[in-house]
Amino acid sequence: MSPSLLEQARDGDAAAIAALLSSSLKPKGIAVRAERDSYTLHLWFSASPAPVQTATVAYARRAIERLNIPGIGILCFYGEQTGFTQAVWQQELALLSLPDSAAAAPLPHPATPPAMLRAYRELGLPEGSSLAEIEAVYFRRRAELLKKGDRAALEPLKWAFTTLKTPLEQTAAEAGATVADASLAEDSTVATVAPRPRPLRPSPDPLTRPFAYPSADDTDILSFQNRYSNGLIFPALLLAGMAMNAMPIANALLFGIKIWLHEFGHATVAWLSGRQALPLPIGWTSYNPQRSLFVYIGLLLLLGLLYWAGRREAKRWPVVLALALAVVQFYMTWLLPAQRFDMLMAFGGVGGEIYLAALLMVSFYFPLPNYFRWDFYRFPVVLGAAFCFWGQVWLWQQVPKGKASIPFGSMWGEAEHGDMNQLIDVHGWMPGDIIGTYSAIAHLCLFAIVAVYGYTLFRQHRETFIALGKQWLP
Repeated sequence: MSPSLLEQARDGDAAAIAALLSSSLKPKGIAVRAERDSYTLHLWFSASPAPVQTATVAYARRAIERLNIPGIGILCFYGEQTGFTQAVWQQELALLSLPDSAAAAPLPHPATPPAMLRAYRELGLPEGSSLAEIEAVYFRRRAELLKKGDRAALEPLKWAFTTLKTPLEQTAAEAGATVADASLAEDSTVATVAPRPRPLRPSPDPLTRPFAYPSADDTDILSFQNRYSNGLIFPALLLAGMAMNAMPIANALLFGIKIWLHEFGHATVAWLSGRQALPLPIGWTSYNPQRSLFVYIGLLLLLGLLYWAGRREAKRWPVVLALALAVVQFYMTWLLPAQRFDMLMAFGGVGGEIYLAALLMVSFYFPLPNYFRWDFYRFPVVLGAAFCFWGQVWLWQQVPKGKASIPFGSMWGEAEHGDMNQLIDVHGWMPGDIIGTYSAIAHLCLFAIVAVYGYTLFRQHRETFIALGKQWLP
């Protein structure tokens, strides 16, 4: 490697670190990219199949420790399979022995590593505080930050807690083992007792204990990698939405949610087609049938901000969503005939209750830029979207059987101005076309929801499924 690249890596340059690791791992088909956020270094390892977690993390940590990079206290590793948007595995490590900028100052206690001193200062505790005091301060401040919605301040707090907790737990365990050994020595004739090795912690059996030894993400209900919320809370929200839809009282009280999604279904068609639109919660959407350059550029700028935020935070879902919507916006604004636009406006009301609700539901698994606070709002949003979605699925299951009728008419104005009336009277649809189209969309969206849920379970419990496959196959 050229000396300049090595010097840049030792100075903490993320690109140089990634280049050094890539040059070593390239023969194994592993690509590396890195991003530094203050004292945290994020490293992504991509290969097909995804790199082995234990070996990759051990190798990368040794390489970075040899570089002696100042100012880096946390390493975040992510293993990816080439061509997929979500990480297959991730792991976070606190580096306690690397030099720090605070090392240049005189240390009040020479036996305390610089990173631990900085962690004490981050928590506002004096050096030598007990583990109980550290945990009390950490959980109190964490609760305050979550209540304020200040997710950005959680990272340094979590780093300080991890930096102090790990060595203190090890010290307490070793001290306990020493005391126990000393007590045994007093009752025996052996003069010297060697330190008793601590037993290795057995790895969980993927067949019998897939949730054993939860990771840090499993303790954070807002984490997108939380296996409990992804595997249990998401289907529970869907079932709750179904139950609410079956209760007449809840259906009447929450009917406004369906109106909102219905009107946003109309409005999204208008916005993507470069038209001005104002969805109102009273069951009416006002729109201008003439194209507006202001609307087109304004929406394009918003999509550009979404793309930029996704790139900055290394989140692929916002990037893909922004690019896809930009392509759809261009087609619908400049290439879509006016008559087809009118048809989509009539179609988009009930259609929005199906596909917009389904999109909101699957978005539960896809992180958006942090300022959206999607990690929190996705829970009530999915519940409301499920309530609306199941209502439409049930309706278009009943209409072909004659147990329900096509929703003709309108909440306001003449009955012939309703969406279904417009599709039949103006655009030449037949009742069978309406029933078949909406029913097919409902089933397609239901399949997409189940597919995303199943893929997420497989990705997070890959070892369990592989073990089951090996057991069943001859």
